[in-house]
Amino acid sequence: MKPVYISAAAALSPQNSFDADTLLPDVISSDNGKLYVKDTDYSKFINPVAIRRMSRMLKVGISTGMKAVQVSGVEKLDGIITGTGRGSMRDMELFLGDMIRLKEEALNPTYFIQSTYNSVNGWLAMQTKCTGYNQTYVHRGHSLEMALLDAKMLLHDATEPQTYLVGCLDEMTDEYFIVKNKIGYWKKELPNSLQLLQHSNTQGSIGGEGAAFFTVSNISANSICSVEQLKMLQQPTAASVQESIDNILAAHGMKLKDIDVVLCGMSGDVRFQQLYTPILENTTAHTTVAAFKHLCGEYDTSTGFAMWLATKLFQEQSTHEVLIQKKGINPAINNILIVNHYTLNSASVVLMKKTS
Repeated sequence: MKPVYISAAAALSPQNSFDADTLLPDVISSDNGKLYVKDTDYSKFINPVAIRRMSRMLKVGISTGMKAVQVSGVEKLDGIITGTGRGSMRDMELFLGDMIRLKEEALNPTYFIQSTYNSVNGWLAMQTKCTGYNQTYVHRGHSLEMALLDAKMLLHDATEPQTYLVGCLDEMTDEYFIVKNKIGYWKKELPNSLQLLQHSNTQGSIGGEGAAFFTVSNISANSICSVEQLKMLQQPTAASVQESIDNILAAHGMKLKDIDVVLCGMSGDVRFQQLYTPILENTTAHTTVAAFKHLCGEYDTSTGFAMWLATKLFQEQSTHEVLIQKKGINPAINNILIVNHYTLNSASVVLMKKTS
C-alpha cells in the first residue's frame, strides 16, 4: 500500500510529552512499578462544565486528540479511528462495583456510558464536528496497529486528499495492577523505572498508560514523516520478527544497516528479551538502538508512544541519551524502525521515514 503521512502528533504520557517544546526536557521516573500519565490543563480542550462528569481517561484521550488536530491546523477531518486495549478501566470498575453494592438496582448509567470503548471517538467527533468515518479497534496489543492499518487502507483507496485522526489510549488502575500481578505481568522486585532494562534477566515489567494521536493524510505536503509499512505478528519468535524486518526493509530496497534508529519495545521481561537480541547483535555502527518502555511502562498501545517519539526524533534530528541502548554514528535521522511487543504474545514492526 501507499505510505501515509503524519502532519501532527500529540501524546499524554508519564513524561512531559504534551506541553514541552523539546523532547524529554526532564525525565520522570517511578519506584513503585507504575507509570501514570502526567496530567495537563484539560480545560484548554474541553468545556469545564463537561469536565466534571468525565473520567480521567476521557479527559486524557479527548485532550490528546484535540491537541493533534490543533497542531495540524486541519479544518475538517474525514474520519476518526482509535485503538484501545482496555478502554476506560476506572469507569468499568465503578460500574461493576455499583452493581454489586446496589444489587443491580438504581444504577448510575454515567459510568457505563463512559466505559464503552468508543466514548472518546464520540466526544472527538462532536468537538471537531466530524461526521465522517468513526471506528474504534479493541485488539489488545494490536489495537493501534489495526487503527493505523484501517487508515492506510482508506487513504490508499482515496482519490482526493483526505485526513484522518488516528490514535490510541489506555489507562492503568490500582485494581488492574493487582489482578495482572497475579499472572506475572509485573516484576516481583520493583526497580526504579529508569533501571528497568538493567533487570532483563527476570520475568515481568512495570505498568504504564498513555494516549497518542496523529493526523494522517495521503498527501505529503507539510508532513513530518511517513508510515511506509507495518506488520503485525501473533505468537512472535526471534526468527519471525527478524524475518518480518528483513521483508519490510527489502520491499523498500533497504537493509537493517540502512536504518538510522531502531526503537525497541524492550520491557525488561526475560521472556521477551530474545525478540530483540538479533537487533542488538546485527545492527552496524551506523544504527542507534533505542528503547522506550522504561519511560512509559508496558500497556496494550505503547506503540503509540513510540510513534510519537519517532516524530520528535525526526524533528529534532537527535536521540535523547535516556533512550539509547546502543549508540550509532548516523549523521541524520531519516529512517526509523519500531519493533514492539505486548505481553499477550503479539508484536508489530513499523517502518517510518522522514519527509522533506
